[in-house]
Order: sequence, then structure tokens, then C-alpha cells
Amino acid sequence: MVEISTSLLNIEEKKEAETIFTLEKAKCDYFHIDVMDGIFVQKDTYKKMLDLSAYIKRISNLPLDVHLMVQDVTSAIKVFSAVEPNIITFHLEACKDEKEVFEAINLIKSYNAKVGLSIKPDTKIEEIYKYLPYIHVALIMTVEPGKGGQTLITEMVDKIKTLSNYIKENNLETRNRGRWWNKFSYL
Repeated sequence: MVEISTSLLNIEEKKEAETIFTLEKAKCDYFHIDVMDGIFVQKDTYKKMLDLSAYIKRISNLPLDVHLMVQDVTSAIKVFSAVEPNIITFHLEACKDEKEVFEAINLIKSYNAKVGLSIKPDTKIEEIYKYLPYIHVALIMTVEPGKGGQTLITEMVDKIKTLSNYIKENNLETRNRGRWWNKFSYL
């Protein structure tokens, strides 16, 4: 089963409602909210995405898939939990140590959201293995985070295959059995 989480990073101003309703009609499964703080990544979309998320919650029943590309993961989880996202994904690289990763995982769960953990293209896939039993989504970035419209880094396909093989070899639950899924469609 394929689910589509459509990024609204480049949604056209003053056409938000029209775009959201068109995506609903097209059977989009989630709205992907790219939250950037201007520190972890260069671009800053924090306020724009918070406002857009609140707007979406007023006019749509589709779930929100919030992708935090931020340095202060804890604060962002607390702020974006107010819009009741279905999924909150954060970057492993934003955490200073394993303890901080698990604190973020537990905080997200405390808000009744699914947990996503993302890694940048240069991060070794093995670095997320220990967290797989505790999360719902593993997001392997196939581009550098923080910029829309990039070309796929083809080497990331092998990284995704490596993760898939690891999940199978270790008999971890997958989306087909209720836990894992692949996503991404950009508007």
C-alpha cells in the first residue's frame, strides 16, 4: 500500500484553500508540513508552517505530517503539537546524544502522535537502527534538507534498500503490518 504525503512547502499564497481541496479530491493521504528554523537548515519556514497547519486544521480533516528541520526539537514538538499532527518527524542530527533522541521520541508519543526519525544523506543508515523499535516512520532524506525542488541523490536509493533489508532480516514490524511506510510527494 502506498500513501502520499504531499509537501506544502511551496504552496501558492492566496490559493491555500483551493490547493488543499484539490489535493483532498486527488486522494492525498497526508499534508506534509516542512518546518525549518533558519538554524538547522538555512531557510526559515517556522511561522509560515505553523500558520498553515492551523489553517489546514480548520478546513480539512486530512492528517498532518510535520517534518521538523530544526535545532530545538523539544520546543518545536511542543509548539506543533497544538495542531494535533498525526506524525511528527525530527532529525537525528539535531540531537546531541541518544538520551535526547529518546526524550524527543517519548515527548512526541505523549502528544499521541506517531514518531518519525529522519537522517540527512551523509548520515550512516546504521545510526538509526537502535531507534527502529520505538518509531513509526524512518525518513531517509534523498536530498539535503531545507530546500525544495532538488534533484534526487541516487545513492540514497541504496541506503533505503539497506534499511529495508535490515528491517526484514531483523523481523521488525513494517507498515504492511502496522508500523512503517514510505512517503513523499512534493507540490
